[in-house]
Amino acid sequence: MRASHPAIPKRLPAGDGPKMIALAKVYGLQGLKEKDLAGVFPPGFPGLTDLARALEGDGRIRILSFNPLHLVAREAIDYFEEKFVAYLSKFHSSHVKERGVALSKIQERYEIPRQILLLCLKTLVHEGKIREDHGLYALADFVRELPEREELVLQRIEAECFTGNPRSVSPAEVCDKLKLSPETRDQLLDILVERKRIVVGNDGYYLHRPWLEELIVKLRKRGRRELSIAEFKEMTGLSRKYAIPLLELLDEMGVTRRKGSMREIL
Repeated sequence: MRASHPAIPKRLPAGDGPKMIALAKVYGLQGLKEKDLAGVFPPGFPGLTDLARALEGDGRIRILSFNPLHLVAREAIDYFEEKFVAYLSKFHSSHVKERGVALSKIQERYEIPRQILLLCLKTLVHEGKIREDHGLYALADFVRELPEREELVLQRIEAECFTGNPRSVSPAEVCDKLKLSPETRDQLLDILVERKRIVVGNDGYYLHRPWLEELIVKLRKRGRRELSIAEFKEMTGLSRKYAIPLLELLDEMGVTRRKGSMREIL
């Protein structure tokens, strides 16, 4: 439950910095706002922002906004991180097929201000403890495991749809043949992406990652920096329908850059 008005200790440590840190710890993950400092620091107290900056520089607090001042104790962030990592570990153990936890579910569980929640999650991602993928959060080293039967199905999807050059057969066609539901199909494709076996563009264009990596090597070994669509089609054996989305994907990946009607290989 949220504590709207935490009890302020009757005795606070001496010194402006220790006082601000002590108050920030009291307010915890709700965050300490400038109005909450009114009873401790006199109105118009000079240097309040500079004091907060100095404490952030020492790693004791994180500033959310300056006007009005809003901050959170680093100790509170550390507390959340410990609890959240433990929660994710437990979640993964009981939801082995799920990619992660949605932000909406995390918000519902912890009931802390969204700005502070996002700061905590961003800090964990930056520290390499968790990862974020399309709004889902998981432990950085989490790998989904499948029963043997589904693992074999996954291998068949990869073999029939992706091995070698891009083929005309779609994952949907193979999954229909295997009588898999759309939900299971999407889940298995997600796992192939997660395992770095396939790559998907913004338009849902799937490619076998090993084939794509070989293509990138060939592009960079051509000796020429410029590439036409016709040259790319000849190199890949793809029709224009598939060559254009692939070039756009390479643009997104920073392998090529559009230059008029040509592509520049970076």
